[in-house]
Amino acid sequence: MEKNSFQEAYEKIDVPQEDVLKSIQNGMNRADSEAHKTKKKKKTVVWSSVAAATLFVSSSFLSPSLSHVMADVPLLGKVYENFNDSVGRSLQSQELITELNQTASSKGIDVSITNAYYDGAVVGVTFKAKGKMNQEESGKVAGLYEIFDGNEGISDSKEIVHMEKTEDGYIGHIQLSYPKSVLPSDTTFPLEFKTIGGKAGDWRFDVPIKQLPYETVTLDKNGSDELADVNVHFDSIILGKASTAINYTATFPIQGKHDQVRLAVYDDKGEEMNISMDDIDLETSKNGDQYIVKGRSIIPQSVKGETKYLEILPAVAINEKDQFVPLDASTPVEVKAARQNLAVTIENITIDDQTLAVDFQWNNGDAMNKDFSFFKDFAQHNVSLVKESEKEIYEEPIKHSVKTIQKDELRFRSTFDISQLNDFNLNNYVLRTELGILSANIPVELDEVKIDLE
Repeated sequence: MEKNSFQEAYEKIDVPQEDVLKSIQNGMNRADSEAHKTKKKKKTVVWSSVAAATLFVSSSFLSPSLSHVMADVPLLGKVYENFNDSVGRSLQSQELITELNQTASSKGIDVSITNAYYDGAVVGVTFKAKGKMNQEESGKVAGLYEIFDGNEGISDSKEIVHMEKTEDGYIGHIQLSYPKSVLPSDTTFPLEFKTIGGKAGDWRFDVPIKQLPYETVTLDKNGSDELADVNVHFDSIILGKASTAINYTATFPIQGKHDQVRLAVYDDKGEEMNISMDDIDLETSKNGDQYIVKGRSIIPQSVKGETKYLEILPAVAINEKDQFVPLDASTPVEVKAARQNLAVTIENITIDDQTLAVDFQWNNGDAMNKDFSFFKDFAQHNVSLVKESEKEIYEEPIKHSVKTIQKDELRFRSTFDISQLNDFNLNNYVLRTELGILSANIPVELDEVKIDLE
Protein backbone atom coordinates (compact mmCIF):
# COMPACT_ATOMS: atom_id res chain seq x y z
CA MET A 1 0.00 0.00 0.00
CA GLU A 2 2.82 2.36 -0.78
CA LYS A 3 1.87 5.60 -2.44
CA ASN A 4 3.57 7.13 -5.45
CA SER A 5 4.95 9.92 -3.30
CA PHE A 6 7.05 12.87 -4.38
CA GLN A 7 10.12 11.40 -2.69
CA GLU A 8 11.80 9.77 -5.70
CA ALA A 9 11.01 12.59 -8.09
CA TYR A 10 12.19 15.19 -5.62
CA GLU A 11 15.57 13.53 -5.23
CA LYS A 12 16.14 13.65 -8.99
CA ILE A 13 15.28 17.28 -9.77
CA ASP A 14 17.41 20.35 -9.48
CA VAL A 15 15.57 22.32 -6.82
CA PRO A 16 14.58 25.05 -7.10
CA GLN A 17 13.46 25.51 -10.68
CA GLU A 18 10.38 27.60 -11.39
CA ASP A 19 9.40 25.43 -14.34
CA VAL A 20 9.62 22.29 -12.17
CA LEU A 21 7.31 23.79 -9.57
CA LYS A 22 4.96 24.93 -12.29
CA SER A 23 4.91 21.44 -13.82
CA ILE A 24 4.16 19.92 -10.45
CA GLN A 25 1.32 22.34 -9.90
CA ASN A 26 -0.12 21.70 -13.37
CA GLY A 27 -0.09 17.99 -12.60
CA MET A 28 -1.90 18.56 -9.33
CA ASN A 29 -4.50 20.72 -11.02
CA ARG A 30 -5.22 17.95 -13.50
CA ALA A 31 -5.31 15.25 -10.85
CA ASP A 32 -7.56 17.18 -8.49
CA SER A 33 -10.07 18.21 -11.17
CA GLU A 34 -12.61 15.91 -9.55
CA ALA A 35 -12.86 14.33 -6.10
CA HIS A 36 -14.29 10.88 -5.66
CA LYS A 37 -18.01 10.77 -4.93
CA THR A 38 -20.09 8.31 -2.94
CA LYS A 39 -23.69 7.21 -2.57
CA LYS A 40 -25.33 5.90 0.55
CA LYS A 41 -25.28 2.30 1.68
CA LYS A 42 -27.46 -0.08 -0.39
CA LYS A 43 -27.18 2.21 -3.39
CA THR A 44 -23.51 1.13 -3.62
CA VAL A 45 -20.47 3.34 -3.17
CA VAL A 46 -19.55 5.00 -6.46
CA TRP A 47 -16.15 6.58 -7.02
CA SER A 48 -15.32 9.27 -9.56
CA SER A 49 -14.07 8.30 -13.00
CA VAL A 50 -11.29 10.81 -12.57
CA ALA A 51 -9.56 10.16 -9.27
CA ALA A 52 -6.32 11.26 -7.66
CA ALA A 53 -3.00 11.27 -9.48
CA THR A 54 -2.11 7.71 -8.47
CA LEU A 55 -5.53 6.48 -9.58
CA PHE A 56 -7.15 7.60 -12.82
CA VAL A 57 -4.47 9.22 -14.95
CA SER A 58 -2.96 7.63 -17.99
CA SER A 59 0.47 9.12 -17.36
CA SER A 60 2.86 8.18 -14.55
CA PHE A 61 3.26 11.77 -13.33
CA LEU A 62 4.51 11.88 -9.77
CA SER A 63 3.50 14.85 -7.69
CA PRO A 64 3.35 15.98 -4.07
CA SER A 65 0.20 16.74 -2.17
CA LEU A 66 -0.91 20.34 -2.35
CA SER A 67 -1.63 22.07 0.96
CA HIS A 68 -4.87 23.98 1.16
CA VAL A 69 -4.47 27.71 0.66
CA MET A 70 -7.60 29.56 -0.36
CA ALA A 71 -8.13 33.35 -0.42
CA ASP A 72 -6.31 36.55 0.47
CA VAL A 73 -5.89 36.99 4.20
CA PRO A 74 -5.87 40.65 5.20
CA LEU A 75 -6.00 39.85 8.92
CA LEU A 76 -4.25 37.02 10.71
CA GLY A 77 -7.25 36.82 13.02
CA LYS A 78 -9.29 35.42 10.14
CA VAL A 79 -6.65 33.10 8.80
CA TYR A 80 -8.55 29.84 9.30
CA GLU A 81 -11.78 31.24 7.95
CA ASN A 82 -10.09 32.51 4.82
CA PHE A 83 -8.05 29.35 4.34
CA ASN A 84 -11.17 27.22 4.60
CA ASP A 85 -9.74 25.22 7.52
CA SER A 86 -12.82 24.07 9.42
CA VAL A 87 -10.75 22.47 12.20
CA GLY A 88 -8.73 25.64 12.78
CA ARG A 89 -11.83 27.78 12.52
CA SER A 90 -13.62 25.72 15.18
CA LEU A 91 -10.60 25.71 17.49
CA GLN A 92 -10.15 29.44 17.03
CA SER A 93 -13.76 30.03 18.07
CA GLN A 94 -13.01 27.99 21.19
CA GLU A 95 -9.82 30.02 21.76
CA LEU A 96 -7.68 26.89 21.51
CA ILE A 97 -5.09 28.10 18.98
CA THR A 98 -1.48 28.52 20.14
CA GLU A 99 0.13 31.78 19.04
CA LEU A 100 3.81 31.54 18.09
CA ASN A 101 6.54 33.84 16.87
CA GLN A 102 9.43 31.87 15.40
CA THR A 103 11.43 33.37 12.54
CA ALA A 104 14.12 31.95 10.28
CA SER A 105 15.99 33.95 7.63
CA SER A 106 17.78 32.78 4.50
CA LYS A 107 18.55 34.25 1.05
CA GLY A 108 16.97 37.57 2.01
CA ILE A 109 13.63 35.97 2.92
CA ASP A 110 12.19 35.90 6.44
CA VAL A 111 9.74 33.12 7.32
CA SER A 112 7.77 33.33 10.57
CA ILE A 113 5.57 30.67 12.18
CA THR A 114 2.59 32.59 13.54
CA ASN A 115 0.33 29.99 15.17
CA ALA A 116 -0.37 26.28 15.42
CA TYR A 117 -2.81 23.70 16.73
CA TYR A 118 -2.71 19.99 17.53
CA ASP A 119 -6.16 18.42 17.84
CA GLY A 120 -6.38 14.66 18.09
CA ALA A 121 -4.39 13.57 15.03
CA VAL A 122 -4.59 16.85 13.10
CA VAL A 123 -1.84 19.47 13.05
CA GLY A 124 -2.23 22.96 11.61
CA VAL A 125 0.44 25.63 11.10
CA THR A 126 0.23 29.12 9.61
CA PHE A 127 3.23 31.19 8.58
CA LYS A 128 4.31 34.47 6.97
CA ALA A 129 7.04 35.15 4.44
CA LYS A 130 8.70 38.49 3.64
CA GLY A 131 11.36 39.34 1.09
CA LYS A 132 11.99 39.28 -2.64
CA MET A 133 10.28 36.20 -4.07
CA ASN A 134 9.31 35.07 -7.56
CA GLN A 135 5.58 35.02 -8.14
CA GLU A 136 3.59 32.65 -10.31
CA GLU A 137 1.18 33.94 -12.93
CA SER A 138 -1.63 33.69 -10.35
CA GLY A 139 0.19 36.09 -8.05
CA LYS A 140 0.90 33.36 -5.52
CA VAL A 141 4.28 32.23 -4.27
CA ALA A 142 5.18 28.53 -4.12
CA GLY A 143 7.25 26.87 -1.42
CA LEU A 144 8.55 23.35 -0.97
CA TYR A 145 8.74 22.05 2.58
CA GLU A 146 9.69 18.88 4.44
CA ILE A 147 8.24 17.41 7.59
CA PHE A 148 10.25 15.19 9.93
CA ASP A 149 13.39 15.65 7.80
CA GLY A 150 11.70 14.19 4.72
CA ASN A 151 11.40 10.76 6.35
CA GLU A 152 10.62 8.30 3.55
CA GLY A 153 8.47 6.25 5.94
CA ILE A 154 6.03 9.14 6.32
CA SER A 155 3.38 9.74 3.67
CA ASP A 156 3.76 13.02 1.81
CA SER A 157 6.87 14.02 3.75
CA LYS A 158 7.63 16.61 1.08
CA GLU A 159 4.92 18.94 -0.16
CA ILE A 160 4.27 22.08 -2.15
CA VAL A 161 2.41 24.94 -0.47
CA HIS A 162 1.11 28.08 -2.16
CA MET A 163 1.14 31.38 -0.29
CA GLU A 164 -1.20 34.30 -0.78
CA LYS A 165 -0.15 37.94 -0.97
CA THR A 166 -0.94 40.26 1.93
CA GLU A 167 -0.14 43.93 2.53
CA ASP A 168 3.29 43.19 3.97
CA GLY A 169 4.31 39.90 2.37
CA TYR A 170 2.75 36.46 1.94
CA ILE A 171 0.92 34.07 4.20
CA GLY A 172 0.64 30.30 3.99
CA HIS A 173 -1.14 27.48 5.74
CA ILE A 174 -0.32 23.81 6.31
CA GLN A 175 -2.68 21.14 7.63
CA LEU A 176 -1.81 17.46 7.96
CA SER A 177 -2.36 14.36 10.02
CA TYR A 178 0.21 13.70 12.73
CA PRO A 179 2.24 11.10 10.82
CA LYS A 180 2.73 8.56 13.61
CA SER A 181 0.41 6.09 15.30
CA VAL A 182 1.30 7.28 18.81
CA LEU A 183 0.08 10.78 19.65
CA PRO A 184 2.34 12.45 22.24
CA SER A 185 0.84 15.07 24.53
CA ASP A 186 3.68 17.56 24.00
CA THR A 187 6.18 17.48 21.18
CA THR A 188 7.91 19.53 18.52
CA PHE A 189 7.03 19.33 14.89
CA PRO A 190 10.12 19.41 12.60
CA LEU A 191 9.33 21.65 9.64
CA GLU A 192 11.80 22.89 7.06
CA PHE A 193 11.18 24.99 3.96
CA LYS A 194 13.57 23.99 1.17
CA THR A 195 12.49 26.61 -1.37
CA ILE A 196 10.51 29.83 -1.12
CA GLY A 197 9.53 31.80 -4.22
CA GLY A 198 11.94 29.88 -6.43
CA LYS A 199 14.93 30.37 -4.11
CA ALA A 200 16.67 27.49 -2.37
CA GLY A 201 17.42 28.14 1.27
CA ASP A 202 17.20 26.79 4.79
CA TRP A 203 14.24 27.86 6.88
CA ARG A 204 14.00 25.29 9.65
CA PHE A 205 11.66 25.18 12.64
CA ASP A 206 10.88 22.89 15.55
CA VAL A 207 7.29 23.96 16.02
CA PRO A 208 6.07 23.26 19.59
CA ILE A 209 2.63 21.66 19.64
CA LYS A 210 0.55 20.74 22.68
CA GLN A 211 -2.17 18.12 22.30
CA LEU A 212 -5.65 19.36 23.11
CA PRO A 213 -7.82 17.08 25.27
CA TYR A 214 -9.33 14.18 23.31
CA GLU A 215 -11.04 10.83 23.83
CA THR A 216 -10.20 7.47 22.30
CA VAL A 217 -12.90 4.88 21.58
CA THR A 218 -11.42 1.40 21.15
CA LEU A 219 -12.94 -0.62 18.31
CA ASP A 220 -12.94 -4.24 17.17
CA LYS A 221 -14.69 -4.26 13.79
CA ASN A 222 -13.66 -5.86 10.49
CA GLY A 223 -14.38 -5.55 6.81
CA SER A 224 -12.95 -8.16 4.41
CA ASP A 225 -13.13 -9.67 0.94
CA GLU A 226 -12.03 -13.24 0.19
CA LEU A 227 -11.27 -12.88 -3.53
CA ALA A 228 -9.23 -9.70 -3.08
CA ASP A 229 -7.61 -11.23 0.03
CA VAL A 230 -7.91 -7.99 1.97
CA ASN A 231 -8.99 -7.20 5.51
CA VAL A 232 -9.50 -3.85 7.23
CA HIS A 233 -9.71 -3.93 11.03
CA PHE A 234 -10.98 -0.77 12.70
CA ASP A 235 -8.87 -0.17 15.80
CA SER A 236 -10.04 3.09 17.34
CA ILE A 237 -11.61 6.50 16.87
CA ILE A 238 -9.97 9.65 18.22
CA LEU A 239 -12.53 12.25 19.23
CA GLY A 240 -10.87 15.66 19.20
CA LYS A 241 -12.22 19.10 19.96
CA ALA A 242 -12.76 19.87 16.28
CA SER A 243 -11.71 16.73 14.43
CA THR A 244 -12.22 12.97 14.34
CA ALA A 245 -9.63 10.37 13.36
CA ILE A 246 -10.47 6.79 12.36
CA ASN A 247 -7.58 4.37 12.88
CA TYR A 248 -7.45 0.99 11.18
CA THR A 249 -5.09 -1.86 10.33
CA ALA A 250 -5.24 -3.12 6.75
CA THR A 251 -3.85 -6.48 5.62
CA PHE A 252 -2.98 -7.08 1.96
CA PRO A 253 -1.30 -9.89 0.01
CA ILE A 254 2.16 -9.35 -1.43
CA GLN A 255 0.75 -8.32 -4.81
CA GLY A 256 -1.41 -5.77 -3.00
CA LYS A 257 1.52 -3.65 -1.92
CA HIS A 258 -0.02 -0.61 -3.64
CA ASP A 259 -3.65 -1.23 -2.63
CA GLN A 260 -5.42 1.77 -1.12
CA VAL A 261 -8.10 1.93 1.57
CA ARG A 262 -10.98 4.37 1.08
CA LEU A 263 -13.72 5.14 3.55
CA ALA A 264 -17.19 6.61 3.13
CA VAL A 265 -18.71 7.66 6.46
CA TYR A 266 -22.33 8.51 7.30
CA ASP A 267 -24.02 9.90 10.41
CA ASP A 268 -27.21 8.65 12.08
CA LYS A 269 -29.32 10.68 9.63
CA GLY A 270 -27.74 9.03 6.61
CA GLU A 271 -25.79 12.17 5.70
CA GLU A 272 -22.32 11.62 4.31
CA MET A 273 -19.52 13.14 6.36
CA ASN A 274 -16.59 14.88 4.74
CA ILE A 275 -13.24 13.08 4.92
CA SER A 276 -10.50 15.62 4.38
CA MET A 277 -7.58 13.18 4.57
CA ASP A 278 -7.96 9.53 3.59
CA ASP A 279 -5.65 6.52 3.28
CA ILE A 280 -2.89 7.96 5.50
CA ASP A 281 -0.12 5.39 5.99
CA LEU A 282 1.32 5.52 9.51
CA GLU A 283 3.26 2.25 9.69
CA THR A 284 3.93 -0.47 7.12
CA SER A 285 5.36 -3.89 7.87
CA LYS A 286 5.70 -7.25 6.17
CA ASN A 287 4.64 -10.51 7.78
CA GLY A 288 5.30 -13.57 5.65
CA ASP A 289 3.30 -13.14 2.44
CA GLN A 290 1.27 -10.19 3.73
CA TYR A 291 1.64 -6.43 4.02
CA ILE A 292 0.25 -4.88 7.18
CA VAL A 293 -0.53 -1.18 7.16
CA LYS A 294 -1.66 0.97 10.05
CA GLY A 295 -3.73 3.73 8.47
CA ARG A 296 -5.85 6.72 9.36
CA SER A 297 -8.63 8.83 7.89
CA ILE A 298 -9.62 12.29 9.15
CA ILE A 299 -13.08 13.85 9.47
CA PRO A 300 -12.52 17.61 9.88
CA GLN A 301 -15.18 18.06 12.57
CA SER A 302 -16.11 16.81 15.99
CA VAL A 303 -18.72 14.03 15.92
CA LYS A 304 -19.18 13.72 19.67
CA GLY A 305 -22.73 14.76 20.53
CA GLU A 306 -23.51 15.32 16.85
CA THR A 307 -24.45 11.76 15.90
CA LYS A 308 -25.36 8.60 17.79
CA TYR A 309 -23.28 6.40 15.55
CA LEU A 310 -21.06 6.33 12.50
CA GLU A 311 -21.70 4.04 9.58
CA ILE A 312 -18.53 3.25 7.65
CA LEU A 313 -18.45 1.79 4.15
CA PRO A 314 -14.85 0.69 3.60
CA ALA A 315 -13.50 -0.08 0.14
CA VAL A 316 -10.11 -1.03 -1.25
CA ALA A 317 -8.75 0.12 -4.59
CA ILE A 318 -6.94 -3.00 -5.81
CA ASN A 319 -3.59 -2.72 -7.53
CA GLU A 320 -4.01 -4.66 -10.79
CA LYS A 321 -1.25 -4.96 -13.34
CA ASP A 322 -1.74 -4.07 -16.99
CA GLN A 323 -2.25 -7.03 -19.30
CA PHE A 324 -1.18 -7.49 -22.91
CA VAL A 325 -2.87 -9.35 -25.77
CA PRO A 326 -0.90 -10.53 -28.84
CA LEU A 327 -2.35 -9.36 -32.14
CA ASP A 328 -2.45 -12.91 -33.47
CA ALA A 329 -4.36 -14.21 -30.43
CA SER A 330 -7.38 -16.39 -31.07
CA THR A 331 -10.38 -14.23 -30.20
CA PRO A 332 -12.37 -13.79 -28.05
CA VAL A 333 -9.78 -13.18 -25.32
CA GLU A 334 -10.91 -12.34 -21.79
CA VAL A 335 -8.54 -10.03 -19.93
CA LYS A 336 -9.52 -10.59 -16.31
CA ALA A 337 -8.41 -9.00 -13.03
CA ALA A 338 -6.72 -11.43 -10.67
CA ARG A 339 -8.36 -10.26 -7.43
CA GLN A 340 -11.58 -8.62 -8.54
CA ASN A 341 -14.56 -9.34 -10.77
CA LEU A 342 -13.47 -7.01 -13.55
CA ALA A 343 -12.77 -8.00 -17.14
CA VAL A 344 -12.38 -6.69 -20.68
CA THR A 345 -13.13 -9.09 -23.53
CA ILE A 346 -11.23 -8.56 -26.80
CA GLU A 347 -13.85 -9.89 -29.21
CA ASN A 348 -12.22 -9.33 -32.57
CA ILE A 349 -9.03 -7.93 -34.14
CA THR A 350 -9.15 -6.87 -37.80
CA ILE A 351 -6.10 -5.66 -39.74
CA ASP A 352 -5.70 -4.15 -43.21
CA ASP A 353 -3.01 -2.03 -44.87
CA GLN A 354 -4.01 1.18 -43.15
CA THR A 355 -5.77 0.33 -39.92
CA LEU A 356 -6.10 -2.10 -37.05
CA ALA A 357 -9.58 -2.37 -35.53
CA VAL A 358 -10.29 -3.87 -32.10
CA ASP A 359 -13.79 -4.75 -30.90
CA PHE A 360 -14.05 -5.17 -27.13
CA GLN A 361 -16.62 -5.31 -24.33
CA TRP A 362 -16.44 -4.27 -20.73
CA ASN A 363 -17.39 -6.91 -18.09
CA ASN A 364 -20.07 -8.61 -20.19
CA GLY A 365 -22.02 -5.36 -20.23
CA ASP A 366 -22.21 -4.92 -16.43
CA ALA A 367 -21.76 -1.19 -15.74
CA MET A 368 -21.51 -1.73 -11.96
CA ASN A 369 -23.31 1.58 -11.32
CA LYS A 370 -20.76 3.60 -13.27
CA ASP A 371 -21.81 6.21 -15.80
CA PHE A 372 -21.41 5.33 -19.49
CA SER A 373 -18.94 8.19 -19.93
CA PHE A 374 -16.53 6.37 -17.61
CA PHE A 375 -16.31 3.38 -19.94
CA LYS A 376 -16.14 5.55 -23.04
CA ASP A 377 -13.20 7.39 -21.53
CA PHE A 378 -11.59 4.06 -20.63
CA ALA A 379 -12.08 2.87 -24.21
CA GLN A 380 -10.42 6.03 -25.51
CA HIS A 381 -7.37 6.00 -23.25
CA ASN A 382 -6.80 2.60 -21.71
CA VAL A 383 -7.09 0.02 -24.48
CA SER A 384 -4.15 0.92 -26.67
CA LEU A 385 -1.83 -0.39 -29.36
CA VAL A 386 1.80 -0.34 -28.22
CA LYS A 387 5.15 -1.60 -29.44
CA GLU A 388 5.90 -4.90 -27.72
CA SER A 389 9.44 -3.83 -26.79
CA GLU A 390 8.10 -0.61 -25.20
CA LYS A 391 4.85 -1.88 -23.69
CA GLU A 392 5.74 -0.71 -20.18
CA ILE A 393 6.49 2.84 -21.35
CA TYR A 394 3.57 5.27 -21.18
CA GLU A 395 3.71 7.80 -23.96
CA GLU A 396 1.11 9.41 -26.18
CA PRO A 397 -0.88 6.54 -27.70
CA ILE A 398 -0.91 5.67 -31.37
CA LYS A 399 -3.52 7.76 -33.13
CA HIS A 400 -6.93 6.07 -33.02
CA SER A 401 -10.66 6.67 -32.98
CA VAL A 402 -13.29 5.04 -30.76
CA LYS A 403 -16.80 4.12 -31.81
CA THR A 404 -19.59 2.90 -29.56
CA ILE A 405 -21.03 -0.28 -31.06
CA GLN A 406 -23.66 -1.11 -28.42
CA LYS A 407 -24.05 1.40 -25.62
CA ASP A 408 -26.23 -0.78 -23.36
CA GLU A 409 -23.80 -3.69 -23.79
CA LEU A 410 -20.69 -1.53 -23.30
CA ARG A 411 -19.22 -2.60 -26.62
CA PHE A 412 -16.67 -0.40 -28.39
CA ARG A 413 -14.43 -0.42 -31.43
CA SER A 414 -11.03 1.26 -31.48
CA THR A 415 -9.51 1.84 -34.91
CA PHE A 416 -5.75 2.52 -34.94
CA ASP A 417 -3.91 4.19 -37.79
CA ILE A 418 -0.97 1.91 -38.62
CA SER A 419 -0.17 3.47 -41.99
CA GLN A 420 2.79 5.41 -40.57
CA LEU A 421 4.24 2.50 -38.56
CA ASN A 422 7.11 1.32 -40.74
CA ASP A 423 7.97 -1.57 -38.46
CA PHE A 424 4.43 -2.84 -37.96
CA ASN A 425 3.81 -6.58 -37.88
CA LEU A 426 1.90 -8.96 -35.63
CA ASN A 427 4.96 -9.68 -33.50
CA ASN A 428 6.15 -6.12 -32.96
CA TYR A 429 2.93 -4.74 -31.44
CA VAL A 430 0.48 -5.81 -28.72
CA LEU A 431 -2.75 -4.53 -27.20
CA ARG A 432 -2.34 -3.04 -23.73
CA THR A 433 -5.37 -3.20 -21.40
CA GLU A 434 -4.95 -1.09 -18.28
CA LEU A 435 -7.03 -2.99 -15.73
CA GLY A 436 -5.37 -1.02 -12.95
CA ILE A 437 -7.34 2.03 -14.04
CA LEU A 438 -10.60 0.11 -13.69
CA SER A 439 -9.62 -1.36 -10.33
CA ALA A 440 -8.64 2.02 -8.96
CA ASN A 441 -11.99 3.53 -9.84
CA ILE A 442 -14.19 0.55 -9.04
CA PRO A 443 -12.83 -0.47 -5.63
CA VAL A 444 -13.75 -3.67 -3.81
CA GLU A 445 -16.46 -2.86 -1.29
CA LEU A 446 -16.07 -4.45 2.12
CA ASP A 447 -18.60 -5.21 4.85
CA GLU A 448 -20.35 -2.20 6.33
CA VAL A 449 -19.21 -1.26 9.83
CA LYS A 450 -21.39 0.53 12.38
CA ILE A 451 -19.75 2.29 15.33
CA ASP A 452 -21.88 3.29 18.32
CA LEU A 453 -20.71 6.58 19.85
CA GLU A 454 -23.04 6.53 22.86
